[in-house]
Amino acid sequence: MKPASIQAETERAFLAAYDEYADGVYRFIVSKISDSELARDLVQETFTRAWDYCAKGEKIDQWKPFLFRTAYHLIVDTYRKRRTVSLDAMEEESGFMIPDADDVRSVTRAEAKRVRAGIAKLDDTYRDVLTMRYTEDLPPRDIARILGLSENVVSVRIHRGMQKLRELLSGNGKDI
Repeated sequence: MKPASIQAETERAFLAAYDEYADGVYRFIVSKISDSELARDLVQETFTRAWDYCAKGEKIDQWKPFLFRTAYHLIVDTYRKRRTVSLDAMEEESGFMIPDADDVRSVTRAEAKRVRAGIAKLDDTYRDVLTMRYTEDLPPRDIARILGLSENVVSVRIHRGMQKLRELLSGNGKDI
């Protein structure tokens, strides 16, 4: 059994992580499954698993990658159980940011819809890293931890995904 001071410290760290990351984890999950009710359940399950991990005496040094990786695994489990995903619901429920050549800028509703349609056409490999990078503002190092890949592989996927998205949006790819 943990001493009271360690248990209190763990509880404070958990509550701080919840306050800081729950909204981001929710946005990440809902952008992938497009079901707000299920997303809330998966956020709850993400934090329940984090708490259970801590209750076993384990320590979480970096909460954000741990929580997003846990959420990612829950999403994969959900996809395995339920094969259909509504991209239209994602389009209606979530906002999106796209990177410009020099900076990240917000886009109009019509542009955002077009970008989401382009992202929906991307392979999951690119879609996942672009969503984590530009929607959740995760650095490649954290994305690599979440997906179990090297940071270099993640950086290459971000670069290639952006190239493919630009091609789609410029009309060099299939019409959106």
